[in-house]
Amino acid sequence: MKRTVLFLTAIFTFLFIMTLDAFSQSYKPARPYSDPKLLQDFMCAEVVYPEQDLSQGVEGKVVIAFIVEQDGSVSQVKVKEKVSPELDTEALRLFRMVLWEPAVNFGQPVASENEFPVDFNIKKYNKHCKVRGYGATTFPFQPVDSSYIVYESGKIDKKPYPIFEEKGMSLEKFIAKNIKYPETAYRQSISGTAKLQFVVEPQGRVSNIQVLQPIGGGCTQEAIRLLQMIRWMPGIKSQAAVRTFMNLDIEFKLPEDSDMHMFDGQLNSN
Repeated sequence: MKRTVLFLTAIFTFLFIMTLDAFSQSYKPARPYSDPKLLQDFMCAEVVYPEQDLSQGVEGKVVIAFIVEQDGSVSQVKVKEKVSPELDTEALRLFRMVLWEPAVNFGQPVASENEFPVDFNIKKYNKHCKVRGYGATTFPFQPVDSSYIVYESGKIDKKPYPIFEEKGMSLEKFIAKNIKYPETAYRQSISGTAKLQFVVEPQGRVSNIQVLQPIGGGCTQEAIRLLQMIRWMPGIKSQAAVRTFMNLDIEFKLPEDSDMHMFDGQLNSN
């Protein structure tokens, strides 16, 4: 009898472990459009420390709780762990600029509970400001839409376009001037087109970068670096600056008869 009980217990334990393993493999949690590194880059570029908290040395981590619905929208947003009213507000502003992919269970999108931490550290913030070259946010066009809606470029009045300080500069010329063909890709004769999708924000910076078509050898990373260097005139709808989806294709080509690095850029609206 004991053997039978032990045998059945072993079977049930095995089946339970197999079920948990199958669930862990079939379930994918909700995630931001951008990978963690790109999301961190965005946060560093976008965060603005409230002046009162900055002068008073207020620091801490704000944690936002929310649900990502089946369609990727967010609901039931609340500040779970607070620091100060001003820092809480800034954390919510940053959070609402992040787009989400829903959780997937057995191939089907499902709603899920999530948390989003925003760490405010004055020393790191001052370092970010020094690197990025600005503190306060400026807008190339005003007024600014405050709904956080992201529009397809075909549904707005004016599409975003790059802004360059140098007279006569175009997107193609900018890429030609700044691109650095990755050494690994060059040595391995890797070429192709990196396809990126992103959001042009009202302040002219990009967010929610997604790699639609990667290239090896560091080419994808180089394409992202170039994109992050560009400032944009935002899309315009109803005489207000809005968030807009855009695509950028950057082709990496190696010449057969020269040591020069060949490439061109192509901008597409989504």
